[in-house]
Amino acid sequence: MIKKIYYLFFALASPTLLAHHGAVTNPVLYQADNFVELEGVMTEMFWHNPHVRGRMTVVDEAGEEIVYELELGPGPPGMANRGLTEEDFLGPVRVAGYPSKRKINTIGILHVLMPSGREIVQGNREPLWAEELPNAQPDVDPILEAEERLTARSIFRTWTKQGGMAFSPEANDLANAMDWLSERGHELNVLYDPIADNVEVSECKQGMPDYMFDPGQMRIDDEGDRIIFESWEYNGIRTIYMDTATAPEPEPSNVGYSTGRWFDDTLVVTTTHIDFPYWAEFGLPQSNQGIIVERFTPSDDGNNLSYTLTVIDPVTMTRPFTVRDNRFWTPGREILPYDCVVEWED
Repeated sequence: MIKKIYYLFFALASPTLLAHHGAVTNPVLYQADNFVELEGVMTEMFWHNPHVRGRMTVVDEAGEEIVYELELGPGPPGMANRGLTEEDFLGPVRVAGYPSKRKINTIGILHVLMPSGREIVQGNREPLWAEELPNAQPDVDPILEAEERLTARSIFRTWTKQGGMAFSPEANDLANAMDWLSERGHELNVLYDPIADNVEVSECKQGMPDYMFDPGQMRIDDEGDRIIFESWEYNGIRTIYMDTATAPEPEPSNVGYSTGRWFDDTLVVTTTHIDFPYWAEFGLPQSNQGIIVERFTPSDDGNNLSYTLTVIDPVTMTRPFTVRDNRFWTPGREILPYDCVVEWED
């Protein structure tokens, strides 16, 4: 039980550990204390979200060929923003990273020395072997940017956040807060298997409240009697009903049923009927009786969006839990198809 709480503490407090679908520094999914280096030939690429993957053939000391599957971090858009294509990876390479706990001969990659002699580095790390390729630059459509700068108002625009989960002062309590989860919450936390029960990894699916912490683009649109949230990751759509007279009857779903109201410039959203057992790959159990209250407040200049999310769950928690976050306005970034594929297609 303490171990599960320990992982959850790092999930909430450390952005490095919570890239969605499993960052390769995540000790729940990878052997983060076992840094390995390999040299071989990249023979195939799998160009899909959530991570670009490759197959590399390595010849061991006995002369036997071993095929490794490599998870290379960014998805196709991130690679394209660095000017990289599938063909750039094919050929002799050197790689370094952490072995997966989910599959044998699978490695989450932090460094790639490409056939061109340039090196890709994930995160704030120094290159191991060569000059590092520049970080990915966001692809901005100048026509979309100009249009959004003319039409954006209040919260209705395109937002992005830095990678990682939101910061919460209460996250500092998690390592020792044994009263934070209820007795039932502790039981579910112990039962959770971060590999077998990880729906996000196994099905390319996520639910509330994890949906709101995607680091990619999120577009908020005003449609009169409802507000639409469109997220790039998994192409998630979430509807906030503003008029109870025209709203449909509540139905359970992975993102729940949400209603909203305005208090001055702040949108307050209440979400119920959440049919999703855990926050994300770190577990954190929730019941179908949970209630989430969110507040969205834009800055005066419209460049930042302050966000708070409070979870109230009488089944799994002994008290409410609040997470705070911030997004920034990024006009001109298109929300592209996510194209998530779980398993390698031979």
